[in-house]
Amino acid sequence: MSIFTSRNLNYILAASVGACSFWMTFASFNQPLRPGLPHPGLKDGALKQALQKDFTKSHDALPYIQSRKLLFTSIDGNGRQANCRYTGEEIKYMLQPLPNKAAVEHAMPLTRLPAEARSDLHHMFVVTPEARVARLNLHYGAVLYPVWSEGGSKAGPTRRVVPAFEVRKDARGDIARAMFHISTMYQIPIPEQEEKTLRAWHKQDPVSKEEQARNNKIAAQQNSRNPYIDYPDLTQRISDF
Repeated sequence: MSIFTSRNLNYILAASVGACSFWMTFASFNQPLRPGLPHPGLKDGALKQALQKDFTKSHDALPYIQSRKLLFTSIDGNGRQANCRYTGEEIKYMLQPLPNKAAVEHAMPLTRLPAEARSDLHHMFVVTPEARVARLNLHYGAVLYPVWSEGGSKAGPTRRVVPAFEVRKDARGDIARAMFHISTMYQIPIPEQEEKTLRAWHKQDPVSKEEQARNNKIAAQQNSRNPYIDYPDLTQRISDF
């Protein structure tokens, strides 16, 4: 006697539909959060204004103390350890590190920031105190004669005999996209030579799964995303940051 009766077939069909629905729902929950279409047809100033408007409508600015805590406990670290963005060095601590163990780095230096941008997690990174001192407020660039070097990052004069900070290869894209985000959302111009370097880094170090995951975690905390991580090709529609 065949087990494939009409009743059994109905059960099998219902179970298959149920399983498909379950996995489709599960997959949707595991997709990275993404904003709407990145304003097709717009470019340059009009595109930057549209992105800034999107950001202003959704962004929940956090107190700096809260952003700092989140950075060490859930964004870059887990409350026990984090890796220096510049050197890759592992930093161990409990909850939040003492100043001699780790520091908070702003990709766009504090000297170039408005007050409201200082707690934006999209350009805040964990670094060692030594790396923080080496960078200070230097612009990013290609270093020719390093006076400080660690883990692939270095500081020193460029070919133009101007001091600059060069980021290790594995983190260059992260820094470039953080700078593009801050420049766009807070209307901070990036000098021509620095922008040239950042555009090169953006291409050399494409968006990684880890960077996408970080964007998701930040969005869950401050309700805003870095569009240059979600849509890396946006930079091709902007001729000047």
